[in-house]
Amino acid sequence: MNEGETREPEFPEELIEEIKEEPDKEVFQSLYQKVMEMGVGEKIKLATIGNREARTLLLKDPNRLILSAVVNSPRMTEEDIIKICQSRNVSDEVLRLIAARKELTKNYKVKIGLVSNPKTPVPIALKLLSYISENDLRNISKNKNISTVVARGARKILEDRGKFN
Repeated sequence: MNEGETREPEFPEELIEEIKEEPDKEVFQSLYQKVMEMGVGEKIKLATIGNREARTLLLKDPNRLILSAVVNSPRMTEEDIIKICQSRNVSDEVLRLIAARKELTKNYKVKIGLVSNPKTPVPIALKLLSYISENDLRNISKNKNISTVVARGARKILEDRGKFN
């Protein structure tokens, strides 16, 4: 390699190519170890070009830059975002990053996922409640797994609409 040249990182094929079936536990753990040994720059690059498994592994990283790269990845689909919003194993920071992107919160399922996720910061969940249908507000108001403040907010909106029983 000549002076001044930067070496393009090499990534395992399992982290780049989309695969149809879920990897088995051993493969997933070895991929996790490889990802965790990467530097920040390599992880950001992987977030951009990696497959769904790579992005899933990177969502466990505590670095906000990496989380942002995953959420903003051009390979991220609407389906992926919905699954992330519904996941109880995702950090509040990831949910905050998703909620900050207007083009993502236009999707109703993303809104429901964010409001129903107990890890979504309360101010974000309360803000999104006004966009939720009456039927879903009823379910949210009775949901024991979310913040009582959010459930109370759902009840208040139903009362204001004259629809609370």
